[in-house]
Amino acid sequence: MITKPIKTNIITGFLGVGKTTLIKQLLANKPEHEKWAVLVNEFGEIGIDGGLLHTQATPGITIKEVPGGCLCCAAGVPTQVTITQLIQQAKPDRLLIEPTGLGHPAEIIKLLQAVYFQHVIKVQTSLCLVDARKVRDERYHNHDIFIQQIQVADIVMANKAQHYAEQDQQALTDFMAQLNRVDTPVIYNDSQRIQPEQLQYIYTQLDKSTTQCNTQVSPPLKPKSMLNPSAEQWFLPSAPSTYSNDELQQQLALQGYAFKTNQGEGCVSYGWIIDSLRCFSFESFMQWLESVKGLNVLRLKAIVITHDGILIVNMVDGHVNLDEHDDALDSRIEIISDSELDVNSLQQQLLECIEVI
Repeated sequence: MITKPIKTNIITGFLGVGKTTLIKQLLANKPEHEKWAVLVNEFGEIGIDGGLLHTQATPGITIKEVPGGCLCCAAGVPTQVTITQLIQQAKPDRLLIEPTGLGHPAEIIKLLQAVYFQHVIKVQTSLCLVDARKVRDERYHNHDIFIQQIQVADIVMANKAQHYAEQDQQALTDFMAQLNRVDTPVIYNDSQRIQPEQLQYIYTQLDKSTTQCNTQVSPPLKPKSMLNPSAEQWFLPSAPSTYSNDELQQQLALQGYAFKTNQGEGCVSYGWIIDSLRCFSFESFMQWLESVKGLNVLRLKAIVITHDGILIVNMVDGHVNLDEHDDALDSRIEIISDSELDVNSLQQQLLECIEVI
C-alpha cells in the first residue's frame, strides 16, 4: 500500500547524450536505506539500455524496460499499468524515468500528473542532458522534442563539454534565452563520468518540486526528416516486417537471431538479437561497425558477445566509444537512422561476423 507519493524524477535528453551513464552513477551512489526503481523507455524494439543498467541491479534497485517508442505514444491505460506494476513490485522510495531520446517529455509529465497518479507519484526535479554542439544544427534546434526536453527541465546538464568550442556554450545560452529558460541552472560536464561535486549537487536538487508543472511547451510539429527540416512531412518507405515477442522467441530458437524495427518522429530503428551460442569475431564486427559509420546514422548501440569478451558499443554521430561488460544473455545491436537503410545487406554483413563455435 502506498502511504505517501513516490518521489519521481525524469531524465531526458536526445539520442546518445549520456542519460544511461548518469542513471548508473545515481544508482551507484543512492542512499543505502532507500529502494529505487528505474523505468527505461527506448525508441527501438529490442531493448539495450536496461541490460546496461542491470550491472547496478543490487538489492534495493528494480529496473523495468519498455522498448518500442515513447511511453506517451502508447495508449494511456497500458502506460498506467506498466508504471503501476513497477511501483507494486518495487515499492520504491524514488522512481527514475528515462524516456527515449525521441519521446515527448511534456506529455510524459502530463501523464504522471494526471488524476490517476496524483496520490501515487510526486514529480520532482527533471533533468535534461544536452550536447551543446548540436544547438547550432537546425536538425536539432528546430526539432520539437529537442525543444521540449529543455523546456520541461529544472536542471540542464551540458555533457561532453571538453569538446565544445566557445561558440557552442554561447549557442546553448542563447537558445535557452529564446525558450525563456535563462533562470534554469546549467551544469557543464567535461568528462565521461560526472564529477563528484556535480553529482552531489544533483542529489541535493532531486527532492525539489518541479517548477515546470504548468509549462507551456511548443505545439507538436508534423513528423519531419531531421535531414530536411523544411520538408512539409516525411513519409518513410515500408519498413521490414517485425515480430511479436512470441514470434521473436520462435525466430531465436529456429535460426539463432531475430530482427525488429520501429519508426516514428522522422526516424527508424533496426535491431537484432543474436543468441549467446553465436559469438562474434571482434575484428569482423569492428569492420562492420566502420561500414555502418559511413552511413551517417544517428545512433548505434550494442552489447556484443565476442570470443574476446563482451563488448559495449555506443556510436553517436560517427563517434564510437567502446567498453567492456560483465555478462549478457544474448547479443543486441540497434541502429537509429533518419533515413531508410538497406537492412538486408546490413543483416547479411552482420551475420557474417559470427564465428561458429
